[in-house]
Parts: sequence; structure tokens; C-alpha cells
Amino acid sequence: MIPRRIILQRNAQTLSRTLKQSQRLRLLPVQPSLSLNSRLLSTSKPDTPTPPESQPSPQEEAPKPFVAPPAWQRRTPLWLLNSPLFVKGVKGLATMMGHNSKTQTAIRETRTMYQICAEREVKETGFIYVESRLPPTFQTWFMFTNLHVWLLTTRFRALPASHGRVYIQELINHFFLDAEYRLRSVYGPKCPERIIKRTMVDLRDQWSGSTYAYDVAAVTSDAELAAAIWRNVFAARGEKAYKEKDLSEEEREKILEQRRKDNDPEAVVEGSGAEGLEDLPRLLHGYVAHLRREMVRLGQISDEDVIAGRIGKFGRVGSLNHPDTAGLELQGKAIVQSS
Repeated sequence: MIPRRIILQRNAQTLSRTLKQSQRLRLLPVQPSLSLNSRLLSTSKPDTPTPPESQPSPQEEAPKPFVAPPAWQRRTPLWLLNSPLFVKGVKGLATMMGHNSKTQTAIRETRTMYQICAEREVKETGFIYVESRLPPTFQTWFMFTNLHVWLLTTRFRALPASHGRVYIQELINHFFLDAEYRLRSVYGPKCPERIIKRTMVDLRDQWSGSTYAYDVAAVTSDAELAAAIWRNVFAARGEKAYKEKDLSEEEREKILEQRRKDNDPEAVVEGSGAEGLEDLPRLLHGYVAHLRREMVRLGQISDEDVIAGRIGKFGRVGSLNHPDTAGLELQGKAIVQSS
């Protein structure tokens, strides 16, 4: 009869070999080495007390939890995964399919960067619709978002030519795809397609004209930049009121009534006409300071980070020192929801 001690030793050796093979095949998690009870392997009497096992020190690292590999990795032989030729072939196939090419990278990264531009209107509803007294319309969203798209465009022009053109084109594509989606939401599903196309052509002309105006103003003076913002974002607020200052009260009321029917911004929002001109210089100064500040910040980011989409976040256009910034945001959201 085989002694019990020898049987236990053989079982321990067999279990150890099985664990090593399983770990090599990535079928089982890495487990700490098994220690058999010293009383079972010992030839001493059962009544003999055994010394307590040493406790691991708190400085020892705990074993990491087991993470199962993906299904394709479990089905692929281990020798194939470690083969340099196999890895090189997979990367070459991905390159042939266009993965991580300049165009694909530009599409992927500019999508994220455009989302940073589009979220500014949501985060500054109080400043836009309450403090700036802009109407909660699609046109306001388009022009405010276009400001930040233009900021990124100026930075993309400084990239190498092979990247700059592609990044600018893909950023504008994301911008107009989002604009078309929002436009269809405003007009509804029954809107004729010709109206959508005509409006998109008009938006393209507005984008082209405003971009040219911002480009010229950026290299000219702050006054020119403020004038470009006044014409595009504020829709030349106060110009009509200035031209009509010599009209009688009845004539002015008729004109105002007609503007309400035409959804004119200077008639839709209360105080956006002649009454809202006292805050206009301060607001324009805030817009100009924001654009200059962001142009400097984007210029300090390396080309590698810009290509990889690491551009950070845009700052606020509105003043951070406003006594009730949270209240402005709530009022702005209420205006947007009621529109």
C-alpha cells in the first residue's frame, strides 16, 4: 500500500503542472502558488502543534484580477499572436483599407473638435439670449457656432498643407451636416426639399462671407473685428433704428408691426432695437477679447496635438464676474425651451 504522504505529493505535483499549462494557454487566471497543509505532509504526530503561517506584509502587491482575453484572441493560437509577420500583415491590411489614413484621421478627430464648438451655444444660453438679447433662432445658433468653427479654421491653416486642407474641409463638413439636421428639425418632415436646399445655399453664402470678414478683421484691428461680429452675430443691431430716428411714432409702429410679421430679430426680442444699444459696446468688447484670447491659446498648441484632436476646451464669451451667472443660464434655457 502506498503511503498517504507520497500520494499527496504526487497530487500536488500534478496540480502544479496543470496550473502552469493553463496559465500558459491563458485559460485560467494567475493564482498564487498552492501550499499544502504541513500537517498532511509531515511525519510527526497529529497532536504536534504547527507554527502559524507567516502573513504577507502589507507592502506586497495583491494579485491583479483576471481579465478574460477577447474571443478572437482565445481562438487564435498563441504562437500566431506572437508572430511578427502576423502582426505586420494585420497592420498592412488595415492600412490598405484606409484605417488611420490622413483623411480617416481628419474625419474622426474633427468630429470631436466640432462637438466642442457646437456645445458652446448650450453652455452659454444665458449670455447669448439674456445678456446679449439675441433671438432664440436657428440663425443665432448658426452664427455663434460659426465663430468657434472659424477659430479652429485659423489654427488648421497653420498645419502642414497635407493636413491643413483636409482638416478644414472635414470640419466644415461636420458643421453643415449638423446645420442641415437642425434645419430639418425646425422646418419639420413635411418641408419641401427645395426649401432645404435653398436655405443651405444661403447658409453657405453666409459662412463664406462671415469667414472672409473675420479673416480680414483679424489681421487689421479690433475695431474691424467688432464690426464684423456686429454685422454677423448681432445682425447689425440698431442700424434700422438709427435710420428711422426721424420718423413719427405712427410710422415707426407700422414698421415694427411689419417686422413682427417677418420675424425680424429687432422686433422679436424686446429691447434689441434702439433700447438695447447701450450694452452693445461692452458685448462686442467681450466677443473680441474672447476671439483674441482663444487664438493665442490655440496657437500655443503643437501641431501634433491639434492633429490628434487635443485642443482643450473653449472659454466663456460672457463675463465670469457677472453677479448671477447661474440665473442667466436658467433664464436662457427657459427662453430656448419656450421658443
